[in-house]
Amino acid sequence: MLIERYLARAMLRPAWGVLLFLVAVVAVFYSARLLGQAATENLPVESVLAMAALRLLLYLDVLIPVAVLLGGVIGLSRIHQANELTALHAAGLSRFQMFRTLGFWLLGVVLLVAALSMAVRPWGYGIFYDIEAQLAKQLDITRLEPGRFQVGDAEWLIYAQQREGTTLKDVFVHQRTASRKTVFTAEEMTQTVDPDGLIRLRFKGDISSHTLPIMDQREREDDLVAAFDELTVLVEPKPMAARQKIRRAMSMARLAGAKAPIEIAEWQWRWVAPLSVLVMALSVGTLVSTKPRGHRAWGLFGALVLATVYFSGVGVLVNWVERGTLPPTPGVFLAPALVLIGVVLAGWVRQRRGLL
Repeated sequence: MLIERYLARAMLRPAWGVLLFLVAVVAVFYSARLLGQAATENLPVESVLAMAALRLLLYLDVLIPVAVLLGGVIGLSRIHQANELTALHAAGLSRFQMFRTLGFWLLGVVLLVAALSMAVRPWGYGIFYDIEAQLAKQLDITRLEPGRFQVGDAEWLIYAQQREGTTLKDVFVHQRTASRKTVFTAEEMTQTVDPDGLIRLRFKGDISSHTLPIMDQREREDDLVAAFDELTVLVEPKPMAARQKIRRAMSMARLAGAKAPIEIAEWQWRWVAPLSVLVMALSVGTLVSTKPRGHRAWGLFGALVLATVYFSGVGVLVNWVERGTLPPTPGVFLAPALVLIGVVLAGWVRQRRGLL
């Protein structure tokens, strides 16, 4: 019992340390990027911080398996450097028995990642997409900065020379729809939103409007040029995208019955995430040298390479399944299967060489 507790502390403490380091790096990266976007586009800071927190939470199903791998290599290497592995082997404790003592804790980590991947992931992405939709309103001129071309959404491009309160001065507005494109210029523009969400763009002073259809440039007879003193353009609000139709926000029950390749890929990833914890844990033994003069640096370097290649490969396989390039069987499960085969072969080679 004492040896089991000691091994658990020696293996799990480095994993927690690695996880905290990875979480800090990801948190700093996304917070800096999103806060920079908030400063540029005048986005609400509280919404941006909420998005950063959600993004960090949604990355835990990748960060935890990586932490298990790196922390396991660090912990096992420390035990080896103190010659404790030799003592444990001499006492009759095999490598399999050592890993079996960690089985209870490892099972807890697997269940945690499964909950993050299968329950927290769709919940988090649902909230994340809702925040994105609120921030990406099709028009909100209060967020526009004078002297810069800025996109209201895929339909609108707006430029204003200066701003006075909520009024834009010397404006240029380009609107592109499926059938036409229109350019407005005016001395002033303001925006109001009706209770039903209808947006009113009010132009004043020396207004010119140039509209032409999106077709062959030779067909110019439908061009329309007009001038006004005042003009109001009505913009219908775009409906919010249904969250249940976005695969990352779909529940496991809906994904289980889905037949579209993009949804099959998402379903497989949610199972591969907890499976990756086991794959990474089993890989630890093959990366740590048991030679008397073995170096920890090589094992840690190998763990970094394995984690990078593995999760990059998982991403590639997900894309292939989404596009139909790779069939659902084996699909994304090909990545953990290949690593497990490699672990078995590495163990067999070591045993043949008498290194175990």
